[in-house]
Amino acid sequence: MDEQMKKGHAAYMQMEEACDLLVKSGNWQRVGASDIRLFLDMYTQALLLKMAQANGSISRDMLRFVAEIPSRDVLSIGKASPEAALNTGFKNRSFAEGTPLLLRCCVAMDDKDGTKSAQQFVDGVSKLLYAAADADGDMTGRELSFITTYAGSLRTFLMSRAAGRHQSGVEEQTQRDESESGAQNAPAAAQQEKAKPEEKEQTLEELMAELDGLIGLDGVKREVRTLTNLIKVRKMRKEHDLKVMDMSFHMVFTGNPGTGKTTVARLVAKIYKQLGFLSKGQLIETDRSGLVAGYVGQTAGKVTEVVNSALGGILFIDEAYALARKGMENDFGREAIDTLVKLMEDHRDDLVVIVAGYTDEMHDFLTSNPGLISRFNKYIDFPDYTDEELMQILEMNAGRQGYVVDGEAQQVVRDMLACMTLGDRLDFGNARGMRNTLEKLVQEQANRLAGLEGEITKEMLQQITQADAKAALCEEEEAERQEADEAEKAAENEAAHQA
Repeated sequence: MDEQMKKGHAAYMQMEEACDLLVKSGNWQRVGASDIRLFLDMYTQALLLKMAQANGSISRDMLRFVAEIPSRDVLSIGKASPEAALNTGFKNRSFAEGTPLLLRCCVAMDDKDGTKSAQQFVDGVSKLLYAAADADGDMTGRELSFITTYAGSLRTFLMSRAAGRHQSGVEEQTQRDESESGAQNAPAAAQQEKAKPEEKEQTLEELMAELDGLIGLDGVKREVRTLTNLIKVRKMRKEHDLKVMDMSFHMVFTGNPGTGKTTVARLVAKIYKQLGFLSKGQLIETDRSGLVAGYVGQTAGKVTEVVNSALGGILFIDEAYALARKGMENDFGREAIDTLVKLMEDHRDDLVVIVAGYTDEMHDFLTSNPGLISRFNKYIDFPDYTDEELMQILEMNAGRQGYVVDGEAQQVVRDMLACMTLGDRLDFGNARGMRNTLEKLVQEQANRLAGLEGEITKEMLQQITQADAKAALCEEEEAERQEADEAEKAAENEAAHQA
């Protein structure tokens, strides 16, 4: 344990050095005046707890590692039981999702100053995870799988950025050529655009039928119907010169990723237009990156621009809690919230704002500004889909693309769902995960058909078989195990080399 603690501290110091470079160069100030060490400690503990969740448990040695490796035990893990620690990690998981803000800042600094802090940061993260996984002397296959997947995603991000920089010169020249060509052909292009037939607008009845046709979400459908009926009756009262209560129609959507929040928001925007409540009915999607600028005084203008584009429709802010992270009181996200509150009041007659995210984090967001929580009086929770509903989603998506998943193949998918841990479920992403699953099935069907001799019939092109499902899902699990074994051997070799 002491040896792994030393390795963990060394890895943390490597990440810390990258953070010090960010502060020294001024690049951290672009995203706010928050304490960068606090942000690093939050990220470190959230990431380690996420790995523990993927493993399904957390040992006392791992608890000590999570509590003592950062410079501060910001999540109070040292005083927590294993169950409480996993719950804390679940509540703060957003810090360890996607590409870390610290890494994005390192990349921006490297691009500007020619430094190599991003690679240093990623190497530190990888070493930290390996040390943590072996903190109790027993590195599991799930932990290794998590490390290879997570660290691999960070390295892919770095490689993609490097490839993008390499291509930038060629792309800029291509864009200039296309711009010149486009300017010469502008009249013809404009005529073609004008000749395009306008998309037929759906009626209210068609939109409500589309809502009812969504799989699951019974409670969500009831809430939307109630809002629809309320707007209808308000309109009738106005026509009869009766008083209409002053009400807010801004909403909070809570739930995990892939539960249909954006789909429902898009339908609500169209429904509200057909009811005459909104003038245009468009849905403008954004998140923290679309609202928060990098310098003092720019955020308010950025928020105003986004809100203006949503006037007449719905502004949908995904992961809205990222604007008000605990411990980040001096961050520009607060300025974005303050500006948003004012604009919601200024445009209350032709704008609906829907904020979405995880349930616990959304509470923190709504209480971050005294005027914010009073603007929202409608809360709609989107539950995770059941296994049966996920299978219906798979069947529906397959049918739309001209495929049929046979019964034996469906059973392989059901078995995959049944074997998932809580951590697996969170990573899977509900309906989003089923779309990814269908893509894997289609790829394996193509591999199978391409190797066949003789005529391939229409029915064969449509059918996804048990063999396709096993190749897509079971062999993937075996590949992950092999990858984990290889990672373990590589870690052992590296440790032996360092020793």
